[in-house]
This record gives sequence, C-alpha cells and structure tokens, in this order.
Amino acid sequence: MQGLEQRPAISPIQLVMFEFGVFVGVGFLFMPRGAIEKAREDAWVTVILAGICALVSLWMINRIARTFPNDTVIEYNCKIFGNFIGNMLNITLGLYYLFFSITGIRIMAEVVRAEMLPFTPIGAIIAAMMLVIIYSGWNGLMPIIRIFESGLPITLILMILFFLLAFFRADWTQLQIPFQKGVLPILNALPQTIYSFLGYEVLFLYYPFLTRKENSFTSGAIAIVAGALFYAFLVLGTIVTLGPDVSITQTYPVVDMTKTIEVVRQFVERAELLLIMLWLPLAYTTHLGFFFSSAFTFHRTFPRLAMRWWMVLLLPIVYILSLIPDNLIDMLKWSDLVGGAGLFFTVPYPLILFICILLSRKKGNLPSARKKGELT
Repeated sequence: MQGLEQRPAISPIQLVMFEFGVFVGVGFLFMPRGAIEKAREDAWVTVILAGICALVSLWMINRIARTFPNDTVIEYNCKIFGNFIGNMLNITLGLYYLFFSITGIRIMAEVVRAEMLPFTPIGAIIAAMMLVIIYSGWNGLMPIIRIFESGLPITLILMILFFLLAFFRADWTQLQIPFQKGVLPILNALPQTIYSFLGYEVLFLYYPFLTRKENSFTSGAIAIVAGALFYAFLVLGTIVTLGPDVSITQTYPVVDMTKTIEVVRQFVERAELLLIMLWLPLAYTTHLGFFFSSAFTFHRTFPRLAMRWWMVLLLPIVYILSLIPDNLIDMLKWSDLVGGAGLFFTVPYPLILFICILLSRKKGNLPSARKKGELT
C-alpha cells in the first residue's frame, strides 16, 4: 500500500503527458470518418475549432480548480451543492469514467481481433487488457504517470514518421479552399469531433497534486494543442490519401490509410500491423487513465473502501459490461452516449460550477477573488 499512501506530485511536464495520453487513444482510428462525413474537405478545420473549444473549457476548469487548490472536484461538489447532490454528481462522474473505460476497451479489443488475432475470443483479449491495466494502476497515480512520461514521446514520434510515408501517394487536389460550402457543415461536425478531446477534464481530479499549480493551464493547453495538431494531421492525411468519399465508408479510415504505404509493404506484408503495434500503447494509456480515474472518484466519494479494493471491484464490472454489445456497431452507440456525458462534464457542468462560485462570493460564502490562486 505504500504507493497509494504517498501523496502524488505531478510536474508540469508530467501533466502534459498525462492529459495527452488520456484523450489521444482509441478514437483517432475512426475519428476522421465522422468529421469528414459532415464537414468533407473542411474536416481539419473542425478539428482545430474543437481544439479551441477544449481550450476554453480547460480554462474554465482551471479557474474553478484554483478556487479550491487543496480539494478535488469530489470535495467541492459537496461544498457547493450539498452532500446529497454533490455525491450524486460524484457517482455520475465515476460512472462516466467507468463507461469510458468499458467502451474504449471493447473497441480496442475489436481492433486487435480484426487486425491481429481473428481467431481469439474477444473475452480473452479483454481479460488480458484488464490484467495489464490493474497491474499498472495497483501502486497509485505516479507509476501511471511515469508510464505515460516514458512511453508516449517515442511512440508519438514513430507514429508521425510512419504516417508521413503515406503522404508520398497523396492527392493534394482532394483539398479545397476552406469554407467554400459555408460554416454550417463544419459546425455540424463539431460535437462528434469534440468527443475525441474528452479526457482533459481529469484536471478536476488531480489539480491538488500539481507541484506548480500556476502552470496548470499552460500544461493542459500544450496537451490539447498537440492533440489537435495530431488529429488535424491524421484528417488531412486521410483526405489526401483515401479521399472524402472513400473515407466515410471505412470503419477505421486511418488504418486504411496505412495500407497505401508502398514503401513499408515492400518489407512487411501488412503495413497496418505496424500501425496497430504503435497504436496499442496510446490506446492503453487512455484506458488506464480512465479506469484509474473511475476508481479514484469512487474512493474519494466513499473513502471507507480502499483504493485497491475499488479497482478490484470495478475490474469484473468493466469486463462483464464490455461483453454485452453484440458487435462493434452496438458498442459505438454506447460510445456516443458516453461522449454525450463527457460533453456535459466539459461544458455545462464547469459553467454551472463557475456561476455557483461567483454567486457564493457575492454572498460572502467564499473568499475574495483578489487573493492569489483563486478565481478571477
């Protein structure tokens, strides 16, 4: 229990890696399809706009967290809304993280089975993933962050270099001058694209553990900007290699983009297998971050049960629920519902907290905003 008893200390660089690793994972394999389906050639503009929306939301979350620098959102939910409503919000937040893990793990298992292990039962793949996740999170938050910190940079660099090979066969005539079809298609694709950025709201949970809280927004912003550029890079690559019409018909357009890399296919029979091997660490960090955040949320809400017991309790729940959908299409429907809950916790929910804090200040229930480290 030593790893869980020590108070985490997250540096600014570690926060960048943690936030980036949480929201860049499973979704980028099929994210271009949804964006291109509605925004067509302007899908990359939608990605940039979604990143800007995420930055605004992050700013609001950061300002709220600075009001309670020593508390997680679990504690100040009860301070602001009372114990009953606050605990209901805490449970909902924990379930959101839990179901995000469920959908992500099932989708990850479907990709692995389709591309690498076609004869392996889906339950066996999910079980292996869950054992690795609980092993990594057994000693608390800091070992998880160190996994992110040590593995993400090299994985991301190799993946970008790999995708650049696809641009050798790019047809740049597929691109058009932005906004030729108006702004409406770009806005229609925005909600679904924002789903791919969900995860930065973990700042609500881990803000008290930052070593330099004054840099929290900068660190989170770097992660979001890096993620937005990476997503835009993938969307552009999908458009110029496959074309919009083909992209919207593929389940995993990013995987199909790698099949056009002739250079790699001269040495490896299936270039997409290299992509899957590079993608697995990114997908793994997402599930690990959300699963641990779910257990962390329930532990802070009901502290009588130890953190490790919460992980043990949630493990079979994730496994059983991830097997319920019959196929990938059904699981993607679950994913859309979870994404809707994520939008609530990244837009309306921070706004409600923000307004409640301002009203509490006017009533004198909270200190003045002029004090250092508080809401301004």
